[in-house]
Amino acid sequence: MVSKIATFRLPENLIQEIRFRAEATGRDRTAIVVEALKQAFGLPLNDSRLATVEELQQHLNKLEKNVTTLNEQLTELSQKPDVESRVSEISPVMEHSLLLSNSSMVGGTLSSEINGIPKGWAGKNGATTEEVESNSDKSKPDETELQELAARISQQARIFDQVLSASPDPICVIDRVGRFTYANLAIAQLFGLQQRHILGKTWGQLDLPPEVMEIEPIDSQREVVFATKRPLTKEISYPTLDGIRDYECILSPILGISGCVEAVICTARDITERNHVEESLRESEANYRHLFEYANDSIFIIDLSTSRILDANQNAARRLGYTRKELLKLKTRDIDVPVPEVRQKTINQQMQAMGSIIFDHALRRKDGTEIQVEISSRIIEYRDQLVSLSFVRDITARKQAEERMRLLESAVENTQDGILITEAGQLDEPSPKLLYVNQAFTRITGYDLTEVLGRTPRLLQGPKTDRSQLDKIRTALSQQRPVQVELLNYRKDSSEFWVELNIVPIANKNGQLTHWVALQRDITERKQAEAALVASNQQISKILESISDGFFTIDHQWQFTECNHKAEQILQRSRNELLGQMLWDVFPEMVGSTFDHEYHKAVAQQITVSFEEFYAPLEKWFEVHACPSNEGLSVVFKDITKRKQREVSQRGTSTHHHSRS
Repeated sequence: MVSKIATFRLPENLIQEIRFRAEATGRDRTAIVVEALKQAFGLPLNDSRLATVEELQQHLNKLEKNVTTLNEQLTELSQKPDVESRVSEISPVMEHSLLLSNSSMVGGTLSSEINGIPKGWAGKNGATTEEVESNSDKSKPDETELQELAARISQQARIFDQVLSASPDPICVIDRVGRFTYANLAIAQLFGLQQRHILGKTWGQLDLPPEVMEIEPIDSQREVVFATKRPLTKEISYPTLDGIRDYECILSPILGISGCVEAVICTARDITERNHVEESLRESEANYRHLFEYANDSIFIIDLSTSRILDANQNAARRLGYTRKELLKLKTRDIDVPVPEVRQKTINQQMQAMGSIIFDHALRRKDGTEIQVEISSRIIEYRDQLVSLSFVRDITARKQAEERMRLLESAVENTQDGILITEAGQLDEPSPKLLYVNQAFTRITGYDLTEVLGRTPRLLQGPKTDRSQLDKIRTALSQQRPVQVELLNYRKDSSEFWVELNIVPIANKNGQLTHWVALQRDITERKQAEAALVASNQQISKILESISDGFFTIDHQWQFTECNHKAEQILQRSRNELLGQMLWDVFPEMVGSTFDHEYHKAVAQQITVSFEEFYAPLEKWFEVHACPSNEGLSVVFKDITKRKQREVSQRGTSTHHHSRS
């Protein structure tokens, strides 16, 4: 059984009667009300199904017709002298009943008037109207019939009054001169008056507070309904104890048989909550419009069937270089950078299958330049059609950052130096843990990423790793500062290799240390070359020390850089007195001498010079051979003083012999 919940406001005496009957029969109040309504509307009592709203309306219409027919019977009977007095007593009740029945047809047009009667109505004992007319001359209704007729009319009137009084909406009927001919309980409560103090009065005659009387009455709208015979709707605001309430008043004409408007029925519906909801919706729409217009992203609403841009915010127009009016005349193909057909098909298929999609794309500005964007699209219903709501974000900066990152990754992966990244954990083992190594690290050490991930760089150290250099690293890391060292490490196969290790700290935007990055350069060959050079130098030093000639070198600043033991003896200066000192400072008497001239000549012309010269401060003759080099000048010399003395002595003996001869 289908049932619906309806709320009625009933008079107090009717509520008391329902309560009394429920207590007397032991049933609930709902059953009592349902049974009474079934009896009133002629429904079978054995039908347990609750009447629907449509069925109740049909029965109300039927009751209206019954009342109209009863009125016609009274009219016919009133034409006979012997019943005229009885009819005059019943007529007021009949008129009120009709007004009640008419007021139940809100928004419709009733086809009966107070003195009209439709043909073929089934009256008492199933007699039709025609039968009543044909038998009226044969027999006259007695007083009992008139009393029964009046009782039936009075019962119908009470039923209609109870139904309308149970309505939560204020309902009234107003005649041509603006008088209230009916007012239900709801409108009486709204006015704060009793129903009897409303009937027969106009709006201006009601005893209402001054602030209420200032409200624009519905008289002008009532006149429009009388003139046009068409329903009319007006919204008014009415002050109540709960504050100002908004009402939607529907004024509908009540037509008589002649087609003239006999009265106007007004139903007022409280729409305060509805107006509040509508106002909230308007505010919400305004807020959403504000978000739409001032969102940082560009927003497009696109017709899926035509690809036409239905709406777009100001940012969308600004970023593409169009005015909004210009943009709304375009289709997506006017601003899209073409993509391969296969990719476009994939995008369309995912959009149709999932209802949404996020993808990277490029749009063309009005000036022809392109802008890289990320598009997030979703299918929604907009103004009774399916559209694509697309949020478009400029990702030019992101793309540039991604390109920089790609280049950086490429550089890191392709560099010849090993790169390690560790967490900034504790310095003691097993930390800090490795998070990343590049291909060069693998090539240098033999370890790949999977083998070292989560392990400490100490795995490369071994017996010959210099402890002092490790201490230097630890001190720098504890102070969170960069450090550079040279270490002897060990490969995966236990072979030794030398690295130049540069470690730098990496901090986040708050300045907190997060990682360590180490650049590891293989310097094994350099170390081997240095060792060979040292060995060679040692060999040269041994050779130079073993020769009988003096030897020294000077750099481009004429400073002594090397000398052998024989040079110390000949020059009468120790190694410490010579190394690092300028030649002209140690031997100032050489300035301007043959030594000065020949040394500068060798350097300037990059030629080897040889000469013999006497150096007075040492009282010695020197035989000198000076050869230029990349580092400066190399000088080999020897003391030839004795030889010179012998030559002088020989020349003297020869002269003496010649003189004697």
